[in-house]
Amino acid sequence: MENNLNVSFHQSPKSKGIIFGFLLIITGLLFLSFNFGWIDEALKPILFSWPMIFILFSIINFSKRDYSLGAIFLIVGCFFLLPRVAGAYPGLMPGVNPAFTHDFWPVLLILLGLIMVFRVGNCKRDRRCLSRSTESDPIENVNGRIEKNVLFGGSESIFLDPVFNGGVINATFGGVVLDLRKTTLPEGETCLDIDATFGGVELYIPGDWLIETRFHTVLGGVEDKRLVSQPDHSRKLILQGNLTFGGCGIR
Repeated sequence: MENNLNVSFHQSPKSKGIIFGFLLIITGLLFLSFNFGWIDEALKPILFSWPMIFILFSIINFSKRDYSLGAIFLIVGCFFLLPRVAGAYPGLMPGVNPAFTHDFWPVLLILLGLIMVFRVGNCKRDRRCLSRSTESDPIENVNGRIEKNVLFGGSESIFLDPVFNGGVINATFGGVVLDLRKTTLPEGETCLDIDATFGGVELYIPGDWLIETRFHTVLGGVEDKRLVSQPDHSRKLILQGNLTFGGCGIR
């Protein structure tokens, strides 16, 4: 029996557990510092606010060396944090007032557009090329793997290789539809890594495929709506990765 070896681009569950543990420690230390007055109370509505979620996402993407996406999250987070900082410390940022986001949101669009143009312009030299197709496009890979990255767009694909050896799907503020009903699984375990951040992934999978899900979710979820028939236990598809404000649907 030939072993099916898949390379995962995601962090291992142990490393993710360590990162989550450090986040809990940092959060606890911050609350403790506020309670005992070690940190200025004015920073509390800044550090514990929804724009900080984008800052956290930027750190995660920078750690994955996805610098353009990390820059997008960083710019969005800082843009909405500036009025909070100016409100907490009057005079620190002249010109930044409560109407800052209302007046300057077109600048935010310009900055995001420049980053996206730069990212697409480097697509030929970067394997993490953006997929923007919204039409159904067949995929035929020599090695039987798929690598698809979607940012602010959509992609619908039909996998036509005779054997599916897994791959990587990243969907950020976008959606990916992948049809696997015209291919088969090799013997053993096959891994498909999915990272959906404010996005969704929809998979069309035969009902006789044995599937195991190993997702880490943050306000996201996975749902299997297939009409499941008798599975072949010698072959298994493992769906794993991160669903952050996103979801994975199996049909």
